Amino acid sequence: MMDINELRNAFMSGTPVEYKAHCQKRMLERNISRKDIADCIMNGEIIEDYPLEDSNTSEASFPSCLILWVDIQKDGPLHVVVGYNGRRIIIISAYHPDKERWENDYRTRKEK
Repeated sequence: MMDINELRNAFMSGTPVEYKAHCQKRMLERNISRKDIADCIMNGEIIEDYPLEDSNTSEASFPSCLILWVDIQKDGPLHVVVGYNGRRIIIISAYHPDKERWENDYRTRKEK
């Protein structure tokens, strides 16, 4: 299970951060900045945990998690998927959750 405080400490201490190419493209399309990502990590909460053994992504060597941050002064809720292996932080995805897929709390996926 990812520890948000460990992730925050790593982020603040200068642990290398890599933004996946797909994520960078989507961030531009969605007007999500690196500051938004940092704010999400530093102020958000982990709402889903993707342990190493459950990972079926290309980031299989990195446990990851989904972080929710709600910035009422900007664009509302933001989800960021972050991988961390103790030596490197990977920003895998960032998006504003869709009300079609998420409950009003933005923490719970809607049933299909």
